[in-house]
Amino acid sequence: MRFLTILLAVSALSAPCLRAQTAEEVGREVLTAYKKKDLEGVKRHMPPVLAMTVDKKFFKDKEIKREVIGLRRWDGKVREVRYFATKAGVTASVYYDEDADPARIRVFLLNKAGDAWKQALGSFLVIEKEKFMAYGEKEPSAKAVARAVAAQPASQPAIVQGEPQDPPNRGYVIEMADATVIKDPTTAQLRKAFDALGEENFFITLNSPDGFITASRSGGTYDVEYKDAQGQFAAIDEMSSDEAFVLFGSYMKKERNWKGKAKWRPFD
Repeated sequence: MRFLTILLAVSALSAPCLRAQTAEEVGREVLTAYKKKDLEGVKRHMPPVLAMTVDKKFFKDKEIKREVIGLRRWDGKVREVRYFATKAGVTASVYYDEDADPARIRVFLLNKAGDAWKQALGSFLVIEKEKFMAYGEKEPSAKAVARAVAAQPASQPAIVQGEPQDPPNRGYVIEMADATVIKDPTTAQLRKAFDALGEENFFITLNSPDGFITASRSGGTYDVEYKDAQGQFAAIDEMSSDEAFVLFGSYMKKERNWKGKAKWRPFD
C-alpha cells in the first residue's frame, strides 16, 4: 500500500501540467468547427450563457450561413493574432483570411474569460488592415486593462448608473458585438446600449432566465429574434432602433403583451 501511494504521488508530480490554450489555438479550433458545421466544437469555446441558447438550428441562421460559406476557401491557418483592451477586458483579434478589398482583412474576435479564450458576440468581422496593425502584438497586462476601463467615456453603456426609479432587472444580461456585457441592466443602460450600436457594434442580445431576445443591425434597421420555451421566432418586419428598444424594454419588464409589439414567424 505504501509503495502504491508513493507511486501515485510520483506520477502526479511527473504528469505534464495542463496549460491554457492560446488565442491562436482557440481561434483555429473555432473557425475549423464553423467550417465543418461542428456544433459541439463551436459551443465548446462559447461563454456558457451563449452556449445554452445554441441548438441544431444554429447553422440555418442567415448570418452564420454566410460565414460558413466564406470559410470554404479558408486554408486552416491563422495569419496573426493581435490584442486590445476594452472595458470588458482583453480581446484577441484573430486574422485568418483576406478580403476582396486588399485594404481589409477578415478577423475573428475572442474575449479573455479567466485563463480561457471565449468566442465574442459578433465574432466575424471585416476590418481595415491598418486598424488591425494598430493593435498590440502581445496580450495586454492587467494594468493596461484597468487603464482602458478608466479611460472609457461616461456615456458608454457599461458604466451608466440607474436612477432610483430605474431599478436593475435581476437575472437579465445584455451582450453586444463589441464585447460589452451588462448584468442586471436598467432601462437607461438598455437605452445607452442601443445608442452604441453601429456598423461594427452591430449586435445586441438581452438574455433572460427563460431565453433571450436579439437584434442585429442590417443597414439602418434591425432583424429581431427571440427564443423561449415555445421555440425560436423571428420578427416578420424589420424594426427601427426605437421600435427594437421599446420591444426589448417590454421584454425586460416582463410585460404580458410584449410579443404583440411585432408579428412573428417560426425561425428557420
